[in-house]
Amino acid sequence: MTRPRRGVALITALWLVVGIAVVVLQFSIEAKERRLLGIAAAERGVGRAAATGALALLQARIDYALRARSTDGNNVAILRSSDPLLDVDSLYSGTYQIDSVRVDVKAVDLGTVLNINTLTEAEFKTFFGFALNDYTLADRIAQSIMDWRDQDDIPRASGAERDDYIRAGLLVLPTNSLFREVEDLALVKGITPAIFATVRPYLTTRGGSVINLNTAPAPVLRVLPGMSDAILAQILSLRAQGRRITSVQQVMSSLTAQRPGMARNPAQAEATARATQQLASRASVESNQVEFFFTARTAPQAHPVRLLAVLARAGNGAQRNTSISWKEW
Repeated sequence: MTRPRRGVALITALWLVVGIAVVVLQFSIEAKERRLLGIAAAERGVGRAAATGALALLQARIDYALRARSTDGNNVAILRSSDPLLDVDSLYSGTYQIDSVRVDVKAVDLGTVLNINTLTEAEFKTFFGFALNDYTLADRIAQSIMDWRDQDDIPRASGAERDDYIRAGLLVLPTNSLFREVEDLALVKGITPAIFATVRPYLTTRGGSVINLNTAPAPVLRVLPGMSDAILAQILSLRAQGRRITSVQQVMSSLTAQRPGMARNPAQAEATARATQQLASRASVESNQVEFFFTARTAPQAHPVRLLAVLARAGNGAQRNTSISWKEW
């Protein structure tokens, strides 16, 4: 009877050893998972700190440039001194080392793009018509975009609502709300990948509605109220000559100088005054808002940390600076 008892005791001991090993293994796995979570949290914290540091660095650089004035007599330096945010995409985009952490930065002058959440149907039609050179297609796209944005399910004459998307077999239905990102525009019925690729560089979902006459591309400028092909051509001509536009009046005066009959004709003079007033309501001659997109990566295998921020110009004279008007991780 001794041998069976010894066998049972041995088996019991073996099972006990196995049970202890399983428990130890489970603790080891949980400890490893907690360690990885801790490392990821630490890396995320370092990445956030680096991105925040890059934002503070660029804001300080811009604030200094806004208050400083060039005295070296160089025309380019003087031009940049008058508007330090001129060509902000090339001046401030790039890679920065913040305490040994690499932070990639992309800067966009919001005065050179159109906010698809604030454009009217007529402005969408003008923009797409100019960009695609097809005003019939532009009209359909503009109405479909407005149907996507409005809060009802009643389609416009050439637009599209939920039922139209379902009949077309599209997987995503209109949200009846504003666009979160420009990429959401590609989901609108009628906007093909080719059309989206054409218009994407000119659009955003952030910023105001003021357009910079010195930096905005032609498709963006064409949307301004009061803008005509003649005025647009004059703006582009002044820029091609390397001249900085200082006011809407400067553009209109130079256009009138080339066409003396405009000033002598009362009807044309009135139309010019009206166009000047309309343009001035939405046009600027300097950059007022800049969007920065930061990507920080603490290690090659670490998940990147991304920060999106909008800096807005504030103050006057020696007190000129910027403030963070929008920020999102």
